[in-house]
Amino acid sequence: MSAINYSQCWEDTNLLKQALKITNEDVVLSVTSGGDNTLALLMQKPKTVFFIDINPVQGYVAELKLQATKILNYEQYLDFLGVNESRTRIKYYNQISTLLSSSAHSWFLANMNVIENGVIHSGKFEKYLNSFRRYLLPLVHSQQIIKQFVNHSNLNNQINFYKVVWNTWRWKFFFTVATNSSLLRNYARQAGSISKGATKNESYYKRMERLVYRTNLKTNFYLQYALTGKYGESLPDYLVKENYAKLQECGTDRYKIEHKDLLSFLKKTSHSSLTKYNLSDTFEFLSTEEAVRIWREIVRTAKNGAKVVYWCNQIEHVPPYELAQQVVRSADLENELTKQDRLYFYQSFHIYTIIK
Repeated sequence: MSAINYSQCWEDTNLLKQALKITNEDVVLSVTSGGDNTLALLMQKPKTVFFIDINPVQGYVAELKLQATKILNYEQYLDFLGVNESRTRIKYYNQISTLLSSSAHSWFLANMNVIENGVIHSGKFEKYLNSFRRYLLPLVHSQQIIKQFVNHSNLNNQINFYKVVWNTWRWKFFFTVATNSSLLRNYARQAGSISKGATKNESYYKRMERLVYRTNLKTNFYLQYALTGKYGESLPDYLVKENYAKLQECGTDRYKIEHKDLLSFLKKTSHSSLTKYNLSDTFEFLSTEEAVRIWREIVRTAKNGAKVVYWCNQIEHVPPYELAQQVVRSADLENELTKQDRLYFYQSFHIYTIIK
């Protein structure tokens, strides 16, 4: 793999933090993806965080986001990553590059367009969103209508605007086209996701509509970015100004970036050594047999009381029946947190406790 699949994270950070409740005694395994959620966990000061991703480039992105804080002030950091417009990103990169691993530096040197365009815009999924905004959304609504839709301060006004102005047949049609599973599988998501055997579930359109009815888009940076290409009034945790000092303090003694598949990493991990697991949507990519092996390794490597969190998109996954006594679901907390989700991509959110 030699490309960025995700340059941002598209699982709600708030759900992850509330489900895992990180303490300074925790040893955390976190799927890297765009790095945002793992950085959010790292800022909560656990004992150790392992960034795990089979795609080494995802690790390079996380490394860049971390090491840039050692060189840049907060405003420069936003400029460099692509939150703000900037023509000085190459200059900033030349300063940051001395702190990067040789493999990360070599990759970015061969892909300087990622730096020039702003790394947060450079993932396969983010480019797909950009194509949607550029080519399809203008066929549905004007820039003025889009701006109005995402800037209501009152939720009731937002809902009324959605019903009267936004939810036209054009929106339904083009949104449904853009969220077609085949298109997402081929042009938006990491290879191997959304298999042809995906379970039938509620459409993205219905999930999106429910989201509009329960969350204010003005302060939802995920939806702001999807519809406008900018974060709006809110930012991911690691980009919030009040958190920047915490990010700068994250030394290499507190984290390790691993370029391994999840099973390989778990197999080399000691018994009862991990306390928190952020598995993103890992099970979307695994066969039933692979998933069973993963769960066996999770139970082996987990301390008693460890928490496991993951999301399901098109394929609903539950742990194997053989481990039912050791992998206990937190259904009430799942339901409570799902109602707070600021995204529509996933059909379910899972929280389990390992009992040994």
